[in-house]
Amino acid sequence: MLSATEASTPFAQIARPTYKRDKMPVDKRPLLKKVHWVHLILLSTTPLLALYGICTTAINTKTLAWGVFYYALSGLGITAGYHRLWSHTAYSASYPLQVFLAFAGSSAVQGSIFWWARDHRVHHRYTDTFQDPYNALEGFWHSHIGWMLVKKDRRRLGYADTSDLKTNALIRWQHKYYPLLVLICGVIIPTAVAGFCWGDWRGGFFYATVLRMVMLHHATFCINSLAHTIGRHTYDD
Repeated sequence: MLSATEASTPFAQIARPTYKRDKMPVDKRPLLKKVHWVHLILLSTTPLLALYGICTTAINTKTLAWGVFYYALSGLGITAGYHRLWSHTAYSASYPLQVFLAFAGSSAVQGSIFWWARDHRVHHRYTDTFQDPYNALEGFWHSHIGWMLVKKDRRRLGYADTSDLKTNALIRWQHKYYPLLVLICGVIIPTAVAGFCWGDWRGGFFYATVLRMVMLHHATFCINSLAHTIGRHTYDD
């Protein structure tokens, strides 16, 4: 978040925070204590499940169409909700729209609004420095997925103001009940619609749920990795 002085200063003149690697706090935690087991299991098993489903489950046209629609819905929760509305406060939204985006974002299975927006604000404030949680200078693998496989040492990351997120009742509620919302919005709904409406329970699970989730994960992750790796045009104001 910009201060009043920064907001009135041309973007090119705002000094970007820097961080010297030799002053970075040393992470002395044992490797096994650093691993984020929930993320590791989720991000390693879902691609394997999707591959198994593709190899063993026939594609139903209705299920495929439903999966594409739900992919777009989930993606909207991330792009319009998590990113533009809550990370960057780029626009104002009515409360019903905020509720819709909170549920849609939950179906993407990319963390709660607070978790996602907090790290994204830090990322923008300290882009491609060692205070950036998905610093591209640490390699493609780290910025794409590796940073999520370890528990963060907050001393090693930059700071971003999240007071507005902490005082938002909807964001607090979504953060508290996020695992339940993931189960309902990310798994039960996409599977049940295909199952109850045209009898394709298996396709609903493997295509509309798991494959959709994996594809949306890596489409989002590519913004952190590919978008900071390829291309030669520098930023301008």
